[in-house]
Amino acid sequence: MHSFFIRAVGQPHESWQEDAIQRYVQRLKPLAKVEILEAKEGHEGSNKPNEQRTREREAEKLLYHLPAQAFVVALDEGGKNLDSITLSRNIETWTEGGRPLVFLIGGSWGLDPSVRERADIIISFGKQTLPHILARITLLEQLYRTETILHHKEYHK
Repeated sequence: MHSFFIRAVGQPHESWQEDAIQRYVQRLKPLAKVEILEAKEGHEGSNKPNEQRTREREAEKLLYHLPAQAFVVALDEGGKNLDSITLSRNIETWTEGGRPLVFLIGGSWGLDPSVRERADIIISFGKQTLPHILARITLLEQLYRTETILHHKEYHK
């Protein structure tokens, strides 16, 4: 059984977002272990936040105490765009021997370079910029799709 750790900046602000997240977490439960850690956004109460400092603060939270030997996947619009079959095959490789898989999703200002440097791979869900909550929902859907592919379930067509 795969162990997926999702570390994401921010939290859902609307009920439909939380509903979508929980729906995929529930679907994944029989197939994989999923743990989501939400980090606070890094900007402080000023009207115009310092983008660099915000990304640095968020990076500290995302990278804090990563599981030992974790394979780290950062999500960024400039990363590799993988189809679902390729992603599922890669996840099999990345998790060989029970290795934990950690996904990092930055906040509204994107990822700090330190997160990109720590990542074993950077992937993208396309060229469009997604709000970080939608990126999280999309990731959960793709993890569910991956597990159904690997378990030969009917979901992926």
